[in-house]
Amino acid sequence: MSILGNRVLRLEDPRLLTAGGEYAADLTDLRLAGAVRATYVRSTVAHAEILGIDVDEARAAPGVVDVVTGADVDLPAMPGMSAAEMTRHYLAVDRVRFVGEPVAVVLTERPEQGADAAELVVVDYEPLPAVVDAVDALAGDAVLFPAVGTNLVGEFGHGPAEGAGPEACEVVVRQRIVNQRLAPCPLEVRSSAAAWVDGRLVMWCSTQSAHGLREALVAAYGLGEDDVLAIAPDVGGGFGAKASGSPEDVLLPWLARRVGRPVRWLETRSESMVGLVHGRAQVQDVTIGGRPDGTIEAYDLAIIQDGGAYPAVGVLLPHLTRMMAAGTYAIPEVTSRARAVVTNSTPIAAYRGAGRPEATAMVERAVDLLAARLRLDPAELRRR
Repeated sequence: MSILGNRVLRLEDPRLLTAGGEYAADLTDLRLAGAVRATYVRSTVAHAEILGIDVDEARAAPGVVDVVTGADVDLPAMPGMSAAEMTRHYLAVDRVRFVGEPVAVVLTERPEQGADAAELVVVDYEPLPAVVDAVDALAGDAVLFPAVGTNLVGEFGHGPAEGAGPEACEVVVRQRIVNQRLAPCPLEVRSSAAAWVDGRLVMWCSTQSAHGLREALVAAYGLGEDDVLAIAPDVGGGFGAKASGSPEDVLLPWLARRVGRPVRWLETRSESMVGLVHGRAQVQDVTIGGRPDGTIEAYDLAIIQDGGAYPAVGVLLPHLTRMMAAGTYAIPEVTSRARAVVTNSTPIAAYRGAGRPEATAMVERAVDLLAARLRLDPAELRRR
């Protein structure tokens, strides 16, 4: 059913159930003649300075076409959703900020050669204090971006006026609720391929938004929209995590231009669990107040949003949480505020409702807590 209530016929089912789908990893070598395979070398530590990267042994490994580090990539850093200093490079430069962050990429003739060669890349790390808890991040004992001087990305909203809100009610319940971080885990991991054809960029990608991918490629490479063809084949799940191209996807055209051949990439499940953006990750302090008869009079929430190592869509999720704060309830006074922080963890982005299920979970827990305090049937309190 659509949001308008009318029936929507699925046209793809007969093909998927009989002939099967065609995914980015299914592209034949005939369509990508001479393509090399990309294998990313990922950080094994949460927070560290990069003192050096030795790729000599990897370059000499069988089937290796090239090995690239962040120092080689001349693309501009990816813009963040906050201070200009909180930007991300396609491959880490000088510092890594989460386990799984790409620090180098190996290009090989066959995928198994990439897995072997990647193990030969030696990264010299100087470990730094790490912060993986959003509440601890506010203390600033370990700062991810020294030039900014704080882990706070932004704050918005407001609490109740003095003498008002839940605290002024006859019955008050307070609770800290954690809407935990989770990994989307689509059945199809990320997969993409890039080729330059007569000066035009053609890219196949397991993405939920071909237009979003094209916009990312246009911005990264300074191309016109007509010079980029973004193709989204069948996609085996996304849930928001594949809303557009990831850094690993967007770097492929640069690699293809460097070696003069198409480049393909297919991540492993282990990579996907730490490299693909995560979801949720909110700490919610709720206060709900009302009368002994179960009438809810006021509701206040304070959110700490974990944005992960680099502020992206995740730091904006509390805006959507605040929009749905009251849920389905006729609460006369609702106030909300949020703070978003960075931590040494996988970046947060949209997942299955993007900030709004967090609001629903929060208000329903709050209503249950109030019902328990008043010794009322939770269903009866909701009816009232």
